[in-house]
Amino acid sequence: MFTNPIIPGFAPDPSITFYNGIYYLVTSTFEYFPGVTLWSSPDLVSWSYHSSILTKTSQLNLDKANSSSGLYAASIRVNSAGRFYMVTTNKFTHENFICHTDDINKEWSEIHFIAKDGIDPSLLFLPDGRCFYTSNGSVDGVRGIKGAFINPDTGELLEDFHLLTKGCGGHATEGPHIYYKDDYYYLMIAEGGTGYGHYEAILRSKDIHGPYEKNPNNPILSHVARKGHPIQATGHADLIETPTGDWYAVFLAIRVKPRPLLHHLGRETFLSKVTWKDGWPIIGEDGYVELFYEEGPNQKESIDYSVSFSSPLESYPYLKVRVPKDDCYILDREKRTLTLIGEETINTFLGHPTLLCFRQRGFYEECKVWLSIKELEGTAGITSWLSSDYHYRLQVIKKEDNINLSLIRHIHDFEAVTEEITLPYSEIISLKIFSDDENYYFYANDTFVGKATVYGLAAEGTMYNTFTGALFGIYSENGRAKFLDQIEMKTREINR
Repeated sequence: MFTNPIIPGFAPDPSITFYNGIYYLVTSTFEYFPGVTLWSSPDLVSWSYHSSILTKTSQLNLDKANSSSGLYAASIRVNSAGRFYMVTTNKFTHENFICHTDDINKEWSEIHFIAKDGIDPSLLFLPDGRCFYTSNGSVDGVRGIKGAFINPDTGELLEDFHLLTKGCGGHATEGPHIYYKDDYYYLMIAEGGTGYGHYEAILRSKDIHGPYEKNPNNPILSHVARKGHPIQATGHADLIETPTGDWYAVFLAIRVKPRPLLHHLGRETFLSKVTWKDGWPIIGEDGYVELFYEEGPNQKESIDYSVSFSSPLESYPYLKVRVPKDDCYILDREKRTLTLIGEETINTFLGHPTLLCFRQRGFYEECKVWLSIKELEGTAGITSWLSSDYHYRLQVIKKEDNINLSLIRHIHDFEAVTEEITLPYSEIISLKIFSDDENYYFYANDTFVGKATVYGLAAEGTMYNTFTGALFGIYSENGRAKFLDQIEMKTREINR
């Protein structure tokens, strides 16, 4: 019994593993720090934020990365000794690397370089303990999926790469994962590009190096022909077998409503049952999946949470753009305050804004914060954020005897103040954004300031590939801003 998506909001490229009664899943973070978000669940249905894997700048260089760069799809696996491994691509530095931990609740190792070419790496641990690495890329000038045995603790290649397959006929062959079942190696891949042509296909071989035969009933997951369905762009799947022998797939997809071919929440993580027929897996009902399963519609009427400033920020799935400066984020847990020190504007091209963000998880969501006007220097506020080139912000400026508030829209290379109001001076002001499936609505002290369409943050309208999703955030520019108590997040009717 579950409702899709199981991890709502910007949570693309899921990869899953199981250890000691808990499922662990990682999702991509692209231009954001910390890198690679780790989620956990006891039952595949109720997921919670566990931690972030790459938490040190020595592990992650994002200095000039944008939302089509940075960290691409990661894979997580655990060997028979209980050591966890995460392998991923930093598209900004053009390198694939691996790291590990012997305790999933502690820090991960420094990263170890594997190869320059290719994206979407994955691992398979064989019964004899050997580790096989796959990614997309090229071998002798031929593109497809390649593989080789590696030392997972160092990243060292133990053989030359082998070309496993050129794909199943579609473009953008990527996202490979290999599974061993019933004496076959199953190689699952995504094709069609991570958009409306996205789908999942599978091949198999008795030899891990191939040759691999194609499933005659590919694709095993596709919504390409389901125009008008609320779930689109299904693909980039990973399979998991439960202790009871059942199989499931996690995969990315997008939700589109009410207008087709426009989405702003980003690529999210979905779940579906997998059945095996004639030696091949099928995801969902003949490759189709739905939002609701059994009693799912009653499962997530509300998924509220608050980011309390009395707790470590690391307790929450926060995101900062590119390379954050730690001394610009000052948390006083005793006084329940978070002070942001802005050294530049948040629309600085490929800059390093002082901006703290959280995923927008549903169409109907509210984000509310409290700002100390008494201690405000420079400008600060709250934002609906896709990137430095696509965002809306409610900007606050302290005057001698009043407070100036401006609703600013930044789309492409154009920025404008579309609404402006003045409120009487008060030492504290509340700022709120409420979203529905058409607009963002901005409030200050419960006074309506203005609205802006959600489609200004739709990935399809951007001037470059945008692989991320809409976020809510607080920021400070050219000065100091103190936020009080908490960031309050409320989501209503996630699939409304």
